[in-house]
Amino acid sequence: MRETQSLVSLSAGILTAFAMVATVFLSSPEALAADPGKEEAAAAQSPSCDCPVASNRRQKPKLADLKAAPDDGRALDAGDEIAALSSVQHALSATADGATYVWHRNNGRLSGLVKPTSSFKNVEGTICRHVVVMMTTGDKTRKAEGVACRDALGVWSLEG
Repeated sequence: MRETQSLVSLSAGILTAFAMVATVFLSSPEALAADPGKEEAAAAQSPSCDCPVASNRRQKPKLADLKAAPDDGRALDAGDEIAALSSVQHALSATADGATYVWHRNNGRLSGLVKPTSSFKNVEGTICRHVVVMMTTGDKTRKAEGVACRDALGVWSLEG
C-alpha cells in the first residue's frame, strides 16, 4: 500500500513539473510581457482576480510539442526533464517566498531558476504558491508563471 502511494505521488509530481517545464518552453515572450503603464494604473485600483475563464484557458502542453535544441544540437532527453522537474519540486518545498532557486544541469545543456513569490491557502485549505519559472537551453530562454498546490503527500501540482 505504501509503495503504491509513493508511485502515485511520484507520478503526480513528475507530471506537474513536466507541465511547468513545457509551459516555460512553449509560452511566447509576447504573452508574458507587461506594459509598465498598465501595471501602475492597476495598482491604483482595488484588487481583483484576473484568472482566466475556463473556456479561455490555454491547453496544457504535450511532451511531443517540446522540441528544444541545445547548443550541441541534441534534443532534451529524459534526464534533462527529470532534472528540471525535480528542481521545481525542490524549489517549491525549500525556497522562501521572494527567494530564487537557481539550478544547472551537469551537462550544461539546461539551466533555470524557480522563484516562489507568495504562499497562501486556497478555498479547500491546501497550501499553494505563486511561482515564476525561467529555463534556458542553448539560446532559448522561456519564462512562465503559475500556481502550484501541495497535496497531502507533499507533492506539488500545477493548478488549472
